[in-house]
Amino acid sequence: MSDIKLNIVRTAKDKIFDIVFLVLTLTIWGIIIWLISRAPDIVPTHFGPSGKPDHYGSPTFIIIPSVILTIVAFICAFSIYFPGGSVNLPFHNGPGNARQKRLGVLLCRIIAIMMLGIMLFIAVYTLAMKDHESILPFIIIVGSMIGVSLVFTIMMYRAK
Repeated sequence: MSDIKLNIVRTAKDKIFDIVFLVLTLTIWGIIIWLISRAPDIVPTHFGPSGKPDHYGSPTFIIIPSVILTIVAFICAFSIYFPGGSVNLPFHNGPGNARQKRLGVLLCRIIAIMMLGIMLFIAVYTLAMKDHESILPFIIIVGSMIGVSLVFTIMMYRAK
């Protein structure tokens, strides 16, 4: 294992991803603000393990988790451009090193978009849905994040 530094250069595809990511973020925030304006005065703010609401509050409460998830998404999407990179995995010397880094960058971007998906899901589930009987959609989203991370980790390991 080595501590090889691989510079990440912004290609045209990278710039397109960055623009699409920013537009997607602004669109989701627009949807959240629209949902807040249409929500009743009291909405569920916390859900138990069964998916049923156990705390209620103002619809503006959704702004706190949305801001946190937006920050995490931005860190995942753009930390790849900072020195040292964002992928903390043991990369190996050899021809596969560049492929490992590219897979790591792609993983970070997919996770960033999934964070935005979670943010939108939480807003819709809290502000727009009347029936809160199932936590299955949230389990599917989190499970897919874990699955994608595992698949990419295996792919990066095999690329050595």
